[in-house]
Amino acid sequence: MDKMFSEFVVKAITEDKREFEGIASTPTIDRVKDIVDPMGLTFQSEAPLLLGHDHSQAVGTVTFGVPNANGLPFKAKIAKVDEVGTVKQRTDEAWHSVKSGIIKGVSIGFRPVKSQPLSNGGTLYSKADVHELSLVSIPANPDAVITAFKSTQFHYQKDMTMIEPIRMQNKTFIRAAIAKAADGHNAALYAENRWGEHSVEATYIKAAVNPMVAGADATGALTVGKISRLEFVQAVFSRSILGQMQGLVQVPAITRVNVEASPVAGAFFGEGTGLPLAQGNIGVYLSDKRKAGVCTVISQELVRATDDTAEATLTGILVRALSRAVDNAFVGSQARDNVSPEGLAAAATQANGFNAGVEAFTGDITQACVLVNPLTAISLRSPTETQITARGGFYGGMPAICSYGVPMGKLFITDATRVLAYIGDAVVDAMGHADVYGLSGVAANVPVNMFQTSQVALAAQQYIDWQFVPGAAVEVALSA
Repeated sequence: MDKMFSEFVVKAITEDKREFEGIASTPTIDRVKDIVDPMGLTFQSEAPLLLGHDHSQAVGTVTFGVPNANGLPFKAKIAKVDEVGTVKQRTDEAWHSVKSGIIKGVSIGFRPVKSQPLSNGGTLYSKADVHELSLVSIPANPDAVITAFKSTQFHYQKDMTMIEPIRMQNKTFIRAAIAKAADGHNAALYAENRWGEHSVEATYIKAAVNPMVAGADATGALTVGKISRLEFVQAVFSRSILGQMQGLVQVPAITRVNVEASPVAGAFFGEGTGLPLAQGNIGVYLSDKRKAGVCTVISQELVRATDDTAEATLTGILVRALSRAVDNAFVGSQARDNVSPEGLAAAATQANGFNAGVEAFTGDITQACVLVNPLTAISLRSPTETQITARGGFYGGMPAICSYGVPMGKLFITDATRVLAYIGDAVVDAMGHADVYGLSGVAANVPVNMFQTSQVALAAQQYIDWQFVPGAAVEVALSA
């Protein structure tokens, strides 16, 4: 049996369904100088998912997509076992290893059908029969990445290009925004005509207009709308730096929270003596009033387009804009005030060089991650640092999270457990008759009328707040 390794980078985690997607093999030279042509691969409709090519260590199943020039897409599912025993232990360990980034590689097991030697000493496999996919700890191909995780609640793509749509499983929230954008005060009637008189969207808009009327939510429309809205919030959150930090502490707003600037630990005590006292300082109080927002202008043609791609495109525009706003503020240098949370650059200790940053770091290094600009991440690759890419990975033995919000030439070493965050609700409003200032290509003091130009202004807001426990981060200036 021959093997081909590919690397993936975990970008989001959900617990309800242990499913993920990615690229099993790309037409790139691997660590042993071999190349597998994905267009020449054959396979069964379903194959086993193994640990390290050990056929006694099955952890799930995998289905392969249609091979293309970029590689062999796959969808894998790690089994979720309730009965205590060896199988549960093995599958739980596999899932935990994937979501924590300990295992970040996949490898196809295949039988060569047609091959020829390469001048570099490797082999080109132009035809091969794939019979299994394995989770492995040896990465080799940074071109291959997992593109999505799925759960019973959320279903959307991760790490997409700037123009790629985001598809929601529950579209009530975004469709309500579309109806408001298309027909303003007659949004409910527009929803009836577009999605049906008794559709969830139409019922939700009617119920939301006057929710205090008795029986307004008799159909459950407000509840469905809330679930859809929460999915939108999760999409924004999971695309941000905060959503990718493993160990982030989410707390309620308007609540005093005990924090530990240094570890709090109990101790043994004797019979009849008092319990040892250990208490963190009450140092964090988050607000439910801070919010990130964006006003973006789109065409009426896009609003009224009836295909699924139009809805997904609108979702993508708003989700990306809000997540970027959150990222920019999170790593910013602003002080905490009545509008914005404190930026990480304002709270972080300063250091020159990565090694000096590690020495200056006073947080829990086992919970630390590296925040870095994608362009800086590429420049950090070296013969000894091969696991970092523009999409993240690992650097200096720590998980790396890439965001354009991080300044070029710098990175943050951050203890996720010393970041406390409140993730609130989201609101989307539409204005079809407004005057908008500051549009690209127009003087700042010149208004553009939305109705006259067949455009719509969408205003999206995300309620969010965070605070840092002392020692949360070190900001590292990298040498040129």
